[in-house]
Formats: sequence, structure tokens, C-alpha cells
Amino acid sequence: MNRLTAGMGAVAVLLLTSCGGTAVIGATGTVTAGTGTAAVTGATIVNGRFVIEGGPMRPGGGQPGERPLRGTVTFSAVGGRTVRVPVGRSGAFSVALAPGTYHVSGRSPEIMEVSSGGSQHETVCSQPLTVHVTGQDALKIAVTCIVP
Repeated sequence: MNRLTAGMGAVAVLLLTSCGGTAVIGATGTVTAGTGTAAVTGATIVNGRFVIEGGPMRPGGGQPGERPLRGTVTFSAVGGRTVRVPVGRSGAFSVALAPGTYHVSGRSPEIMEVSSGGSQHETVCSQPLTVHVTGQDALKIAVTCIVP
């Protein structure tokens, strides 16, 4: 399940199902990241986690829980620019985005697609997620790859 949570003055919390979803979150205010101000006027700071769920069964029959994933999270603005955010081993990322609608996806070198010929390549592994950035102070998201 992808989770989109508004924070710091935003007005909504929305859970997105694994089938995808759309969130509209609105609030106004000054955009700050830590002690500095966001470089994009009217930008929203998107703080997130890139995680993996599922995997091989453990002894005793349980699947491993949610855990951080390294790779790249991509924000593609509808009719516009694309922002790629590298994500380290902690799975945490942060980016300032101008207002707009973004399709969000994640890929990781830890999850490879293998063709029938045996070649391997990275592919989008995350569940579909669309975010509407409307000038709120900040929002939090989780970009989730589910594996069998």
C-alpha cells in the first residue's frame, strides 16, 4: 500500500491502495527545509521513503516486513519536467517540487527484470502513485515496491 501523508499544516491524510490512487492536498504557507528555504517559489518539500515489501518466506512461514530500498525515485510532471531523486541505503529522500501533478515511480538495482534471453535491466517496480502538489508546506510519501 502506498501511503501519502500530508504534514506540517496540510489538511489531509490519504491512504492509496496498491492499485494506485490520487491525492489532492491543499494548504498554504512558507516552504522551508530544515534551516533553509526551498529554492523553488511556492515549492513543497516532499519527504519520502522508498521501501520494499514481500520476498521469500522466512523460516516459520512469515514474509519479511517493510524495509528500505536504494535506487531512484522519479517525479514526472504532467505535461512537463521530470525530477529524479537518488535514494541511498536508508530509503529516505527529500525534494522540493513546484506546484503541479506528478506521477511518481521508483526503480532499484536490487530488483531486476530478466528477459527470456537472460539479459537483466532495472525497471519500474513501484506501485502507481500520483501526487498533486498545491503549495502546502510539506508532505510525506512512501514509494513501495511489492515483490512475491
